[in-house]
Amino acid sequence: MRTFDIVIIGSGIAGGLLARQLRLTCPDLGVLVLEAAEAMEDYKVGESTVEVAANYMVRRLNLGTYLYQHQLPKNGLRFFFDSQGKDLPLPRMSEIGSDHMPFHPSFQLERARLERDLVAMNRAAGAEVELGAKVVDVAIDGRGRHKVVYEQGGERREVACRWVCDASGRRHVLWRKLGVKVHKETRLNTAAAWGRYRGVAGLDAVADPAWRSRARYTSRHLSTNHFMYDGYWIWFIPLAGDLMSVGVVFDKDRIGEGSGAALTGPRTRADFERFLGAHRAARELLEGAELEDFQGYAHLPYHADRYFSTDRYAVTGEAGAFTDPFYSPGSDFIATANEFITQMILSDVAGDRAAFEEKVAAYDAYYRFKYDSTLRLYERMYPVFGSFELYRLKYLLDFNNYYNLVVWPFMADRVTDVGWIREELRFTDLVLRALSTMGEHFASLASDLRARGEYFAQNEGRFANGLNGVAQLETRLGPAIDERFRREQVDRAYGSVFAALVERRLGEQGLSDRACVVSELKLPQVLVFRDITPERLSRLLQRVAERMTRELRDEFPDAGIERVELGAGGEVSVTGLDAGTAAHAAVLSRAHALWDASAGSLAHVAL
Repeated sequence: MRTFDIVIIGSGIAGGLLARQLRLTCPDLGVLVLEAAEAMEDYKVGESTVEVAANYMVRRLNLGTYLYQHQLPKNGLRFFFDSQGKDLPLPRMSEIGSDHMPFHPSFQLERARLERDLVAMNRAAGAEVELGAKVVDVAIDGRGRHKVVYEQGGERREVACRWVCDASGRRHVLWRKLGVKVHKETRLNTAAAWGRYRGVAGLDAVADPAWRSRARYTSRHLSTNHFMYDGYWIWFIPLAGDLMSVGVVFDKDRIGEGSGAALTGPRTRADFERFLGAHRAARELLEGAELEDFQGYAHLPYHADRYFSTDRYAVTGEAGAFTDPFYSPGSDFIATANEFITQMILSDVAGDRAAFEEKVAAYDAYYRFKYDSTLRLYERMYPVFGSFELYRLKYLLDFNNYYNLVVWPFMADRVTDVGWIREELRFTDLVLRALSTMGEHFASLASDLRARGEYFAQNEGRFANGLNGVAQLETRLGPAIDERFRREQVDRAYGSVFAALVERRLGEQGLSDRACVVSELKLPQVLVFRDITPERLSRLLQRVAERMTRELRDEFPDAGIERVELGAGGEVSVTGLDAGTAAHAAVLSRAHALWDASAGSLAHVAL
């Protein structure tokens, strides 16, 4: 019987990248990869990467040159918004997107090619990769060596190993053998259908000069392009060569069968083509293109109760959990899991049992938290998707938090630091509560705007530069983390966006860029602001007025100021001074200046 240090089940992107990382990091360890497919030719969804996965591939796996030579660079995320009748031509749709390439690289992956190339790379690096090797049994021995049985070429073979890592995707090979339950997620009821088209001209073929110039002629084609609708979204992702990945992800509660929606989510190839054809922009982009293949998932999100074990087994990628393809988090989960697995193996083979057990416990808890926080990010988003006005604010918050709370720690190598993880896990309840609370506010405002007939009001002719909300982070991200700055950015993001929600919900024009208001809306204050009502706003403004009173008394100690009062429509008054006097005029002028001072709110960044 052959013996290896690590057996990886599956040579898709998760298993292929893990094998490469192990060979680069631990070249003395024997790695066997068992892939059920005879050849790496299957079209797989999940082509878009974002910053964590890209940083992992470029910095940790040294794949930067390969990615630029054989895959496509990505020009960030881009979002388009349509009329209620789904009949706007592309140049008239409101848009969120970049007007230049983001500072940190990311890529659009033609998965089959990458996975074929990883097989060759891993073999060249000393890993054994067996294709057509279907794993049929796994026996875990926490005290000795595990046994893995696979069939290949009509023969049954068995190997022994110290570690088993499952990267088999939705087949869940290891969990099925161990009887570990994989839970179908009920908090998010989404499905997807997709295919590859050949002969799509692409977004850069649209000739409208005004539309092209508003993004400074940067390549929209290279973006992960989202067409946003109430309850679903459509993606257009370019692939190397003459291919375009096109897909639909939909909330089955909003447009699925039985939802009562006029347009139901596609389940068959014919349904898929009809569905896309019902949208003018998609229909025009696909004119003359040929659909090469079609696939779908009836349900997307799921999770397990654990991911890593002190009995020396682990899962990575979709073998463990999946949330939703929006924001393209799948490869980020792979990067995080692979980093964890490599660090656990290093401690185990070094014989440091205490460090090994400590890492398993911390990494498993953090990975479960990562799943739950990502799921809550999406949980109430689908009713918001179709409104430019709403989603612009949601994206400001999400993008800022992603760069600040996710990308930065990964770039600084904090994610595998057990001490850092423990500190982060102290705030689990706060983070999850923040995500749920803001999700509720966005969903409530979406419902309110529908009732007013204003949900689609800003969906035509507007452009928001999606990179403006993270410009302040661009020069800060790197190996050194500034925790104070990070906390300030969290408060600024939540305060800016929440103040904008209050302004829109209650019709208080100008409220969301007042420094004295936004400064009172740090994250803890946002979390206790459960309902956006006139009464809650009145209490907030009372706190603002009390603070202004203290500041004015400090500045004018002999003026006899009693209090500042803030009335409807932004009216400001000061009591305790005789009206018409020079002192009253000076104090009132200063009160107006304090009230009108700009917060530099993220919701008001230049568009």
